[in-house]
Amino acid sequence: MSPSWSRAARRRRFALPVAPVLALLLLSAALAPPVAAQSMTVLLYFSETGFGVDEPRIADYFERRGRVKTFGYPTSRTFRLLGLPTQFFQRGILQVGADGAVRSVNLLDEGLLAYTRVNGSTFPAADERLAAAAPTPSQPSYAASVVEFVRQNAPETFNGEPVRFFSTFNTTVSLADAFPRGGASAGLLPLLNLEIWGVPTSPPVQDPTNSSFIYQRFQRGIMHYDAGCRCTQGLLLADYFKAIITGENLPPDLAEQARSSPFLRIYSADRPNGLSRAGALPDSDLREAFVRQPAPTVASAPTAPTARGPLRSRLRVDQGLWAAIDALEAAGSLSALNAMIRTGTEIRFGELPPGHHARYFREGGGTRRPAVFVITVDQRWRGADAKALAAIIAHEGKHLEDDLAGAEPTDVQGCIDFEIRAFTEQSLVWQTLAGPNGKLTPTDRLDQELNDWLAVYRRSPSEMAERIRTLYRELCA
Repeated sequence: MSPSWSRAARRRRFALPVAPVLALLLLSAALAPPVAAQSMTVLLYFSETGFGVDEPRIADYFERRGRVKTFGYPTSRTFRLLGLPTQFFQRGILQVGADGAVRSVNLLDEGLLAYTRVNGSTFPAADERLAAAAPTPSQPSYAASVVEFVRQNAPETFNGEPVRFFSTFNTTVSLADAFPRGGASAGLLPLLNLEIWGVPTSPPVQDPTNSSFIYQRFQRGIMHYDAGCRCTQGLLLADYFKAIITGENLPPDLAEQARSSPFLRIYSADRPNGLSRAGALPDSDLREAFVRQPAPTVASAPTAPTARGPLRSRLRVDQGLWAAIDALEAAGSLSALNAMIRTGTEIRFGELPPGHHARYFREGGGTRRPAVFVITVDQRWRGADAKALAAIIAHEGKHLEDDLAGAEPTDVQGCIDFEIRAFTEQSLVWQTLAGPNGKLTPTDRLDQELNDWLAVYRRSPSEMAERIRTLYRELCA
């Protein structure tokens, strides 16, 4: 692939023991509604894993908290676990409480997934002193205090590495995700992200088995910084908890630590309530929890409400690119779309130099001349798959977001980081829209190149970063 994929133009183109845990969950579930997953209508179906989001309240929360980019793909049906309607995703677990509200499970609590050695990696243990110092909801000015606590304890740099733990925390959910019709205060943003992560429960820690990895533990997830790609993302922790429950793909080191857990290999679809040990998990029914769902027909699969109407009325887009914008919205890239709306970015087809698929451009900006923002897609791709166009627009949209955030590159490494973030966003969007391995049957060069980049990203973000360094070192210089 050409290194000039989107090279920015010079003018800124650019805890508790197990028994009490179970008791507390059962108490909160006393009034929870019954679950009959097999009778539910699938609202959002993902062929990537063969599961759909079928509980309306979970579907709404999933939509308004960033979809796949926040939670990963669904990896179970909705089922009853310890009295609560529950659904597993790759990164986390969502439950409907007795009050009808959806919440993320504190997956790292004792009795659930409080383990530190997983698949050869060493994660940080909970720091009791740090947990004790966290503000409590009963304190005056809790909202401001808890956000400041996260800011103070989730650093942007650690041991000279740009781990961006607070930035990752603060950008997981955007206002556009949570309030697609607008009208919300930016002051809500940290509290929305607190729902997803909780507070830090450890300081940053370097993995003793791999010095390129730095972790920070939160109540509901672990952030993972990889020095190879200089990128930070949440670990797929719920996949490991599912492995404990099913016994499938269970790493030996994790199995050893979980040997006394009531969840260990508890799933057995052909036993009463799907439990291999009767009574081990009270008020639970796992029979169909991990049985993949058939893809619904179009007629039986209503889509969750979206903001396509309001977004369409606020964006400046060539007629031939609207399907790509709709696909970008479906992929959950509302942060980029919101940035395009705020800046009045024009998204259009146009002629680009050979080897360029798309380009972000900003010109002007100041007291005399307002800035003009443009994302141009090369006109030879007028007939391309809308999903592929969405992926390359996402790439340029990341440049736009970085530009607005003041992250314009000032040196070679900054320029390379600029591209690493854009190619990462492109790969995540392509994976969401085309599937975990990309498009099964590429129809043109653009599809194939997107598949190639996704394959590199899936093998290792570090490999992707190294490839970008090789391609862009001279251009960035």
